[in-house]
Parts: sequence; C-alpha cells; structure tokens
Amino acid sequence: MNAAIAGRTIGAFVFGSVLVSGAEKPVEFEVASVKVSDPASAVAIRRYPGGRFVTSNASLRLLITWTYDIGDERLTGAPGWLDSARFDIAAKAPTEDPTLDELHAMMKALLAERFQLRVHTATKELPMYSLVADKNGPKVRILEESLAMNHDPFNMTQAGRLTGRSVTTAMLAKALTHQVRHFVRDDTGFQGAFDFTLEWRPDGAMETDTRPSLFTAIREKLGFALVSGRAQVEVIAIDHVERRPTEN
Repeated sequence: MNAAIAGRTIGAFVFGSVLVSGAEKPVEFEVASVKVSDPASAVAIRRYPGGRFVTSNASLRLLITWTYDIGDERLTGAPGWLDSARFDIAAKAPTEDPTLDELHAMMKALLAERFQLRVHTATKELPMYSLVADKNGPKVRILEESLAMNHDPFNMTQAGRLTGRSVTTAMLAKALTHQVRHFVRDDTGFQGAFDFTLEWRPDGAMETDTRPSLFTAIREKLGFALVSGRAQVEVIAIDHVERRPTEN
C-alpha cells in the first residue's frame, strides 16, 4: 500500500473528478459494493490486476486517510466512531490499470456518495520530521532504470520490516509518515530512485528483539536521518460524514 503526504489542494475539489486534457472528466468505479466488515477479518487495502480494488475490515478513518493520502495526524474534526465503523469494499475501476491518483479520485467519489463525506483543507502547526541526508551521505544506490510510477512500491509483510522498490525520497517520506505518526517532509535534495529493505524494532516488541530503532535503522541502512521540528501543515477537516453508507 502506498502512503501519504501534503500538498494537494482539495478545498475546491469536485469529488470524483480529475483534470484530463484540459477538461473535468468524472472518474468513478464501474461497480462498487460496500458492506459492514466481519470484525475477525484482516485489515487490508489492496489493488489487483484488472482494475479491482478491495478493502477488508478497514475503518472509515483508514479509508479517508488512504483516499486523501495523509497520516492520521492530518485528519481533524473526526467523530469518535470513525475508528469503529469498519467496511469491506469491492470495486472495479473502468480501466485495467488505474493510477494511484485515479484510485484516490474514485474513492473520493465513493466516500462522498455513499458516506456523504464533505471536507475542506486548513493549515495547522504540527510536530513533524524533516528527512535529511545523514552527515556521511546517503547509502542507497541510484537505479539506472526506475519502474513506472504506477507500481505499488512498498511492501510491509510484518511489523518492523519495510521494503521499497524504485522509490524516491519523497515516496520514502510518505511511507515513514505512517510509521512515526507525524508528517515527514523530504528535505534531502536527493535525486533518483532506489530499492531498500529496512528492519527495526517496532513498538511493543519483546526486549530480546535486537533490531535497532527506526531512527537508527534509517541512518545506518539508508544514510538518511529524521530531524524533529514543527511546521505549518495542510490538514483535512471533516465537515460531515455518515456512519452508515447508502445502499449498494
């Protein structure tokens, strides 16, 4: 699953539309089913060949933050039940290989239609991290040929292990935002795409786990560092959302 960053202007957003060849073209799923989840099912958001998009036991908070490409800390005005309302979505895009931006647009349309979601953007001072080059410089190797930007670059099969294929530092900053639970801004100035595998000791791990902290792993393995600070960050504020979706 791909992860989140600031910079989108949504205040004047027409839900479910993207700009194509100078004109607004509606982008919606061909079909979409939304149903309440089985609490015992695994939490997942997945895309499959043929334009299939599926979520399992995904909270409405997760669906909104994934759709708007942000971390939890950048969602405001959320009702208390947003985490407990969980849904399975089975949808089919109108194209065989939609881009991530197109999937986000389709999900915006779906959330607006089925959950009556309305949002606006605002700016708020928040704790954040700057991703910078470590004093000894980056340790990643630039790829001679990078994959198309439509691929799914990250894979996290277990807590404390993240792999990336043909990613940029901007994409890495997005992924780290979800791990440190604060907005991460790419200030590396690093150009080019690279592969990586990062392993660290996650929160709640046993004391016998000898893996380094995430901050140490980023520095030792990738040659980057996270520097804490505060900044004015664009947030998504919920104006209205319904707990129960409209009928399929």
